[in-house]
Amino acid sequence: MPSPDKDGNTIVEFVALSAALLIPSLYLVLTLGSVQAAVFAADTIARDAARIHAVDADPENATARTWQHTTMILEDYRLPVSDVVEIRCSEDPCATAGGTVTARVRIPVPVPGLGPILGDTGPVTVGSAHAVQVDQYGEGAP
Repeated sequence: MPSPDKDGNTIVEFVALSAALLIPSLYLVLTLGSVQAAVFAADTIARDAARIHAVDADPENATARTWQHTTMILEDYRLPVSDVVEIRCSEDPCATAGGTVTARVRIPVPVPGLGPILGDTGPVTVGSAHAVQVDQYGEGAP
């Protein structure tokens, strides 16, 4: 016969152990979800920014379109909007036929629940790069 002073200990231990394991697991899933969202955003922004600059002959218009697109993607993934794109061109202007446009993106990932401690950026930064060859036979070709 079980002793009366140990009745209910199993349920209490199960609840305490479940909470101790469930909360860190849930936090890990949320953090990994934020990192993966930033990876998807960085890849999309890098690819599209390089394409925009490779096609648009007006550098100011290309920069404005890249900013608009970057802002839209970051908002879609619920990431802080900031200047995360760096464009490098082998020719000036970027859309010169036969040139190469490279877009590099670095996005700081906010850690869920630690915003007041770490600020808007977290300890993780994800990045992506994409290079596009400008059409050799485009309008700017000699």
